[in-house]
Amino acid sequence: MANEALFGDLHTTNIIDWDQRRWYTINGSTKFLPPEEGREIDVLKRYIDLLAQNVHSITVDDEGLLVSVSSNPEDDQTQIIHYPRYSKVPSLQDCPIIRLSELTELDRLGPEVDLMSYVDGSGVPRRVVFKYNIIAQWIRHIWKELHLTKSIPNHPHIVPFDRVVVEDDESRIIGFTTRYIPGGTFDANKNRVFRLLWLQQLTAVVDYLNLELGLIHQDIAPRNLVVDPDTNNLQLFDFDRAARVGEPDYIPERDDVKGVTFTLYEIITQDNHFRQVPFHEQDPQVVLDGEWTVKTQLDSDISLFRNHLDDWVRQRREGGDIVHLHSDTPDLCPPTPCITSHAEGGEPIYESPFVRMRFSALKLEQNVFDWERPPYQKAYPKPQHE
Repeated sequence: MANEALFGDLHTTNIIDWDQRRWYTINGSTKFLPPEEGREIDVLKRYIDLLAQNVHSITVDDEGLLVSVSSNPEDDQTQIIHYPRYSKVPSLQDCPIIRLSELTELDRLGPEVDLMSYVDGSGVPRRVVFKYNIIAQWIRHIWKELHLTKSIPNHPHIVPFDRVVVEDDESRIIGFTTRYIPGGTFDANKNRVFRLLWLQQLTAVVDYLNLELGLIHQDIAPRNLVVDPDTNNLQLFDFDRAARVGEPDYIPERDDVKGVTFTLYEIITQDNHFRQVPFHEQDPQVVLDGEWTVKTQLDSDISLFRNHLDDWVRQRREGGDIVHLHSDTPDLCPPTPCITSHAEGGEPIYESPFVRMRFSALKLEQNVFDWERPPYQKAYPKPQHE
């Protein structure tokens, strides 16, 4: 009632800080925090560096000024995801595994993507990219990407799968690693000389995925391309959007021929405005027919790049039929139902099968896998200069 008197209609939003992998609840009036405007993120950015590590919830007034914070465990809205035990997943028994405690964090590359290192059985240090998921709604996506990535045969132009990552207490599957390729993506490294060979390798690997494996990457872009410094080969990665024809995740407007066309144009011209519209409005023919202003150094004349692209697009349109194969990704293993309480008549009350609240799990003395970590600036402090 006090909140209603002070703020009128109370608006509450849960926000995940990807850096710390922490959940925060932001409270305020609808006057200052109108629904759907996303102002809560600005509020959290303003105060996050001032909050103690045990704070779960903050409340602001109609001017956005901090009124109160809460460390009460009952205000903790953190969700605990069901991760299947490795021993219960037959489809992954042929994969090497690594425990999370064996991985050392080196950097944070993006939401749910970290650069890690470990020492293999031969004593060789390795750097890998660790992909994982902390959102219940997305757990099936990482499950599918894990199975797709590990099932792709070794290929010189695809970043290879490395390990299944399990947590230490119960060997539950929390993600996977792939080999780390240094040097940056084509999106990040715009000064790299682009080679005609790399375009030929890109069209070849897309043909391999589409026409032999029946797999559509659906996110061909400069940010998903790297060059292996050991072989000087172009390599494709990030299969989180990949799908087969007919699957729910398959989007015809995201076909890979279209993706290659825009990708080459963006690398050479450093212009990506054609893809800054919804997928169904993106027209690759405009790029194929238009003039290209070269802003990237090339190892061959621009005409050779465009001729190869035109010939390849024509061949795919005339006879490059995608192989239709059924997905072999198994369903996510369901958890054992957990009793959270009992009704008045004694009947058990079960929690949601794939997600539960950390607060309720701790009250029931259940095992809880904790993702939280210090903020980036504390984990990687800037060196002090005299």
